[in-house]
Amino acid sequence: MTRAEPAAAPPARREAEQKFRVHGLFRLPDLHDVPGVHEVEDHGSTELESSYFDTEDLRLIREGITLRRRTGDDPGWHLNLSAADPRQGVRDEIRLPLSASAGRPPDELLRIVRAVIRGSPVRHISTLRTYRTTYLLRNANGKPVAELVDDAVHVLTGDGTVTARFRELELDERKGGKAAGRVAAALTGAGAVGGEFVAKVVRALGPAATSPPEVPDPAEPGPDDPAADTVTAYLAVQIRALRKADLAFRWAPESSEDAVHRMRVAARRLRGALRTFRPLLDSGRTVHLASELAWFARGLNELRNNDVLRARLIAHSAHLPEEVPSGPVNAFVEAALTADAAEAHAYALAILDSRRYLRLHDELVAAVHDPSFGGESGGSARDVLPALAHKVWKRLRASADSLRENAPAQEWHRVRLHAKRARYAAEAVAMSLGDDAAAFAREMRKLTDILGEHEDAHQAIDALHLLARRPPADAEIVFALGALATVEKDHALRARVRFTDAWSRTRRVGAPRTWTGG
Repeated sequence: MTRAEPAAAPPARREAEQKFRVHGLFRLPDLHDVPGVHEVEDHGSTELESSYFDTEDLRLIREGITLRRRTGDDPGWHLNLSAADPRQGVRDEIRLPLSASAGRPPDELLRIVRAVIRGSPVRHISTLRTYRTTYLLRNANGKPVAELVDDAVHVLTGDGTVTARFRELELDERKGGKAAGRVAAALTGAGAVGGEFVAKVVRALGPAATSPPEVPDPAEPGPDDPAADTVTAYLAVQIRALRKADLAFRWAPESSEDAVHRMRVAARRLRGALRTFRPLLDSGRTVHLASELAWFARGLNELRNNDVLRARLIAHSAHLPEEVPSGPVNAFVEAALTADAAEAHAYALAILDSRRYLRLHDELVAAVHDPSFGGESGGSARDVLPALAHKVWKRLRASADSLRENAPAQEWHRVRLHAKRARYAAEAVAMSLGDDAAAFAREMRKLTDILGEHEDAHQAIDALHLLARRPPADAEIVFALGALATVEKDHALRARVRFTDAWSRTRRVGAPRTWTGG
């Protein structure tokens, strides 16, 4: 596996817009009558042509992603990603100039969506020619409050034949307070139909483009539904979380600490679910997927740990004794860990581009569509799942009850792993069993947060010992690093004390075998 250098993110902009369907003879109302709108500037009409690209099964569009090449007004290659609920019309548009590629989508954009398309070829799927009239709305102070575009769209075949026509309005909000909302009300009052954000190409392609995504949002399972429904739903939620974090990381790898964390958490939750629900699943596939997810999460450890460590050490340097200046040690830590981060970023990108990782996505998609259930999976969630979660709880209880405050860090880490597995199991079954399981998961989160602080402190101590041996660490720097290690030891000791109190409270929470849902 080769290591790819992290590339700068392509330029992007965030758009917040509302769309309205209108008929061909619709007439715009007089927007001068809208409170907050003082002037309506007609910026005239332009023509633009957009060629859209996707896989044969429209995998991008079904995921809420569009990839296009636009000529005419606003030219360039554009990759649109939903930044929130796509029905709210908020999206991030990643842009490259037309010169980035002649006829096929630029590799820089394809790389961002690689986890979605994987090995499937991307081809031209549709061309839209739009005749656009633009209006800029200003308030009494002359500041723009919104931009309104009136689009007449023609759907073209490969030879330029028009096969369909439709018209829509787009209202792009500016910093105009309530004015944009009042404009939207005026448009709907005149007969425009709003409330949905549907990309033009989706309207042009019809039902195929509105099919569920490759990994669909699951229906909410209930306690009387088969246990298999809870397993499938939880796997789907976590696979979608992994994919969303993957997109975020690929887009801006140099500023994606949160995306790395979310990828690791999704992978660990998936692995935890496979372990918890193993009696209901095909054993061979479960073991394989769990192993691959563990490989992937470990591959991101260096990058995530570096990000956490750097922020932690610089923050905790404020707790150094007055006679130990924090400036020089902060500069040393920042320089050393920044160099490490560059290599860790490159390694993480290489993992995401590897055939092994993309094959893992193929296998996860296959698993959520055909989990190969067996055993008691046909029984109801309330009858089957509590016992599975209780097994995880028993392992935690045995390890935590035997833990002593002066135990080695490795034993504390072992309890942390059991606590995380119990938390993930509770989160999974809470999808169908509800409040009791959710309350237990919240208690587990408090526990794992404390144990995570203990683990981070010990990792920081080990890292400080290694940093002290790095050149050019002079005597003053080595002394400051040692003082910082003492600060971290204090954090670890306090975490051990906090755990003792937290564990006694957690012990009193109802055991999983009592959960019934409802």
